[in-house]
Amino acid sequence: MSFSFGFTGNDLEDDELDGSNSVTNIVTDATIVNPLDEPRLLADETFQPTLENLQLILESLSGVRLTFEEFQTPLTNTTLYRRELFDIKHQLMSEDLENDSATDKTELEILIGGTSEDVRKNVYEGGLKSWECSIDLVDALVDLKARYCTLSNYDTILELGCGTSLPTEYIFKNHLQENEDKGLNLILSDYNKSVLRLVTVPNLIITWAKTVLDTVQWNDLQTKSSPDMPVRDDELMLTPELLTLFLSDLKNRNITVNIISGTWSRRFDELTKSVISPNAKNIMMLTSETIYQPENLTIVAETIIDLKTYYQQNAINLTCLLAAKDIYFGVGGSIVEFENYLTKQIELQNLNIVHKTFKIDAGLKRSIMHIE
Repeated sequence: MSFSFGFTGNDLEDDELDGSNSVTNIVTDATIVNPLDEPRLLADETFQPTLENLQLILESLSGVRLTFEEFQTPLTNTTLYRRELFDIKHQLMSEDLENDSATDKTELEILIGGTSEDVRKNVYEGGLKSWECSIDLVDALVDLKARYCTLSNYDTILELGCGTSLPTEYIFKNHLQENEDKGLNLILSDYNKSVLRLVTVPNLIITWAKTVLDTVQWNDLQTKSSPDMPVRDDELMLTPELLTLFLSDLKNRNITVNIISGTWSRRFDELTKSVISPNAKNIMMLTSETIYQPENLTIVAETIIDLKTYYQQNAINLTCLLAAKDIYFGVGGSIVEFENYLTKQIELQNLNIVHKTFKIDAGLKRSIMHIE
């Protein structure tokens, strides 16, 4: 697999509008309700946007022993870490379902693999699995950093539908390695709170521990309360001491982690704006495998448009990288439909937004869009 962004200086500017893309067969009428305001997004069965408490999530993980794998991305051989799926299922099955941290029975059955489903609408959106395009996005970020050293310019990272959150994990790891002291705001969102608790936050903790801790700290923080506890390279015991150091180290580095569960909607956008600092200068929005259905496709596009135009008005730059399969067979989404919808909205609203698409050279056709 190979690809290159091939950005030029002009591609990274925010003061031009590219009208060269063809207009789509999607019909858009100004009288139609904006997808972000559709009544279905407020329905009782839809998880509403909620700002989760990181401290409570960490408390629910205290005493949990994580098993994880270290792996490399296919193009740039970038090292990443992710919690093993069997380990997540083991935790779910061992938890008391009456506990506040547990999921409901339907979601639990899907998460432990009892129904063989990748997704179920309004219940589970597939966040436990690391999908191909999220890894493509990591390689794209590595390529972007190598060419233009732009990652350090971003003070805010917003990942939509983060799941295992590998793209944010890469930026987080890069920030830790470079000992940046200017601060970083990570905003991680996923439809399912359970995914955020079981894999998103654990992957950040694992990445922090593998990047920051030396061998002595790695051993001591896991064995302080239980000296006889075995310590392994691919397991991490989340002791109170380790979690306390995790939080204090983030604070010392001026790194903020905001967690948002629930559906994308107008409420989601307002909640997101509330956790982005008014002093922010450059925001990177990341999203992968989120346009697989036509109804999701329009919401993702409108979320990008809403946040992009809002921050343009406040003289804040927002760049978006969107990774997706070219066609989602059987469910209707495609990169072409997304491009066409976005282009149509840019024309109708005379928006100062430009986008380009870069193809991934792989057997399963995939693309990455740069929206600036």
